[in-house]
Amino acid sequence: MKKNLRFPLLMAGFLGLAGTASAQTAGFVKWPLMTNTADNAAVRSANVTPGTPVLRRLVLSNNQLPTGTGNQAFAPYSSAGQAIAPVADGGGWSTTVSTTYPNPGTGGSPRRRFYQQFSVGATGAAVRFDSVVFNANVFNSAAGKVAVAWSLTNFVSDSASVTGGKGPAINNSTNTRAGGPLLATENGSFGVGTSGNPGEIANNSAILPSTSGTTTSVPDLYTFALAAATGVTVPAGQTLTVRIYPAVGSSSGGRYFLMRNVTLKSRQAALATRAGLATTNLAAYPNPVQNRLSVPHTAASRDARVTVFSTTGARVASFSAQPGTTETAVDLSNLSRGLYLVEYADGGLRSSARIIKE
Repeated sequence: MKKNLRFPLLMAGFLGLAGTASAQTAGFVKWPLMTNTADNAAVRSANVTPGTPVLRRLVLSNNQLPTGTGNQAFAPYSSAGQAIAPVADGGGWSTTVSTTYPNPGTGGSPRRRFYQQFSVGATGAAVRFDSVVFNANVFNSAAGKVAVAWSLTNFVSDSASVTGGKGPAINNSTNTRAGGPLLATENGSFGVGTSGNPGEIANNSAILPSTSGTTTSVPDLYTFALAAATGVTVPAGQTLTVRIYPAVGSSSGGRYFLMRNVTLKSRQAALATRAGLATTNLAAYPNPVQNRLSVPHTAASRDARVTVFSTTGARVASFSAQPGTTETAVDLSNLSRGLYLVEYADGGLRSSARIIKE
């Protein structure tokens, strides 16, 4: 009887419960970058307005094989993410002027003139963001790097580098490093120049893994802290701007910076419910969903699970989350059309979302 009472309350008003029994994620915006530059409105948190991403001195792939190379041609958007470079065929990265690529590029380290910009405005209330998360690698080069900086004035009167983060393991002909926290010398920041201020060239850029052959696999995951433990509070009416600066130390064509799932988010801070469990809203997407649902969550323990309930409270599907992952994909193709509740449970944390299966 207790379960039957609990479920209708969740289905009818889990958003209302969040206001009394939990704290919602302060800010969450995600740009998948697999079909275009639009954000995923289904996972966007309240009180935020995302801007359209902007490329500066970088362009989308033209999906053409570079002349004289056997490299793969990438569509501008695909399952591998967004493919960009200084020149549309994946070249122009070198700072050496040549007849093939007359425009000087980034060279081996990120420079402030080459970036993609993401922005989000706070509407109605202040919004907090703690980190920027994205998947990234470089196609056909072991000399890729990336840096990240942010501003509350669109880089007019302020600019701050990220303060560290985590990245994947890298083992190629140029670099070898273990996955996990990034070293201070490669934490994705610009560092400090001789003048005592952040310089034009990033001194502490993060190393990017390389991919080659005909792969279109998901790029590797990076997480960067915007301002250490304090996070960044965006006052109502103001905008947070984040710039991602890639670089590739290779001169020939067919070398793309691949990036997807750029996410600005805050930490989950939940209050305890009467049962001693923490409950938050789950940002599952896409919603409505046809077959495959993605469920973002905090780093999973070995006991974490995603469970799907029907409107009657019956459990209709259950999936294990891989330990350490922050997103779980679930197959709903066998379910009938209708309304369902998806719940992520990991120890004392429970998150739920209503979804529509088309």
